[in-house]
Amino acid sequence: MHGRMLRLALAAAGLFAILGAVVAFASPSLPINAPTPRSADQMTNIDVLRQEIKNYYGDPAGTGDFAPNSNYAKEASGVADAGERWLAARAHAGRGHKKAIVLDVDDTTLATYDYEVASNWDYNPATNADYVVNERFPAVPGMVDLVSRAKAEGYAVVFLTGRPQSQEDATLGNLEKVGYPAPTALPDATEGGGSDGIFTKPAVADYPSYLQFCENPTCNTDEYKSATRGYLESLGYDIVANFGDQYSDLSGGHEDRTFKLPNPSYFLP
Repeated sequence: MHGRMLRLALAAAGLFAILGAVVAFASPSLPINAPTPRSADQMTNIDVLRQEIKNYYGDPAGTGDFAPNSNYAKEASGVADAGERWLAARAHAGRGHKKAIVLDVDDTTLATYDYEVASNWDYNPATNADYVVNERFPAVPGMVDLVSRAKAEGYAVVFLTGRPQSQEDATLGNLEKVGYPAPTALPDATEGGGSDGIFTKPAVADYPSYLQFCENPTCNTDEYKSATRGYLESLGYDIVANFGDQYSDLSGGHEDRTFKLPNPSYFLP
């Protein structure tokens, strides 16, 4: 979530079907391809969209707690179920290889809806850090069972998040607090973190060799995560499944299959 910017208008149903010029926003921090509406009527009002998101989470009053029978919970659990089936079918294939699953954190394993409501979908590093440090995020529906089963089946469990290294201990604490098993220590990892089973994003000055190709110089989500998965492969791991809520969590290869969790609230390049 570090550095993310909310783009609620992009979540409006049918927005990309609107006929109109497509503009590439070339901001170094957030390049988004989006259509240019010809009138205000072609967009969903942001206040209406916020309410739609609350309804999707089964929380029309905006308490910050999503309902276990909400459309969000059903959709997320469906993705987790599909992931479980995929992993179970491949748990004993290709013996001799180190099999792994890679998981993002925010809105893939930990749900940040409570913070979105509290901040009115306006990301602020300081207020967000309060939620992170105090381990206030619940689990994404279905994902604790998926990760627990994968670990029992012999998969290495690796978390890969854009959170900074300063939040690594709190992130691991929050994951454990909501029931996730401990990630798999990577004794072969010699640079760039990961020895404790979680990769957090280092400061530019601390970039390991596999991230030093970035020209901005800061790696965006796509670059950082795909390069880190490539590094994990170099350690001898076959990434059987990669789970994320952003398309940038899942692009760039270095996995057998991707699984996207739902996220109507923000976009990360």
